Amino acid sequence: MKIIWNHTYLLMILTVFAWSGNGIIARGLNDIIPPIGMAFWRFAFAIPLLLLIAYPHIRGDIGKLRGNWTVLAILANLSIVGYTVLVYQGLLSTTAINLFLINTVRPLIIVFLSFLLFRKAITVVQGLGFFLASLGTLVIIFRGDTANLSGLKFNSGDLWILGATVCWALYTVLLNKRPKIHSANFLILIVCLGVLTLFPMYVWETIYVRPTPFVIETIWAIIYLTIVSSVIAYLFYNRMVEIAGANKAGLISYLTPIVGSTLAILILGEKFEFFHALGFAMILSGIYFGSKSRVKSQL
Repeated sequence: MKIIWNHTYLLMILTVFAWSGNGIIARGLNDIIPPIGMAFWRFAFAIPLLLLIAYPHIRGDIGKLRGNWTVLAILANLSIVGYTVLVYQGLLSTTAINLFLINTVRPLIIVFLSFLLFRKAITVVQGLGFFLASLGTLVIIFRGDTANLSGLKFNSGDLWILGATVCWALYTVLLNKRPKIHSANFLILIVCLGVLTLFPMYVWETIYVRPTPFVIETIWAIIYLTIVSSVIAYLFYNRMVEIAGANKAGLISYLTPIVGSTLAILILGEKFEFFHALGFAMILSGIYFGSKSRVKSQL
């Protein structure tokens, strides 16, 4: 376990597989489990598991929480609530492949937000990279058809996914503002705060949209999402940001479209279209330029 906990790339690979499964399940069961219900029960059931992991470290970190509740609430609402609900809402009307490919632009959004919030310099080449990646994202959203662009015809699900991507990028950038407490303590705090926000939303969805049915598919999905996508993936991702930094952690988006799209084709029977390849190539080109840091001219 120590080998995994201190190895950035092992953490990255394991997190990619954990979160790819999240997208596959959410898309495959979107006609059974509504978005907020899936998010609420996924994290509600994670709380007891996280308590077992965090318990030995709680006493030593209590005093460090003073003055940090606002930061914790912001991080909880960006990740546990914002990202998760927007992804599940988006997957009601778009494909898992689109989810994985649009998420690829996340590293460039992280670099851009780091510039906006903390004035971390962006080079001219990085600016070009952000522009290319943005174009690639638009190619996917508008299905590579200029007629859709001129008529502003797009799948609303893709916009939900893009909004979720921005939420996660902002969460990653702000992670360095989190209190210096044990990773398990941090995770259970933001999960508890997120579940508190999700609960009234879940009640609203149950009454006015549709309830979450507790059938065998729901149970197995919640078990996977709780253990793998919530507990393991979040612990690994937060640890990766802690030891490698936000920008390097954003590189996880390189692997996600490859693993996730392959699983979507094999499990869900989705098709990889030409506009997917074109948009993905433009995003990767943007990320290539965006990862360049040694250029004299800066924005």
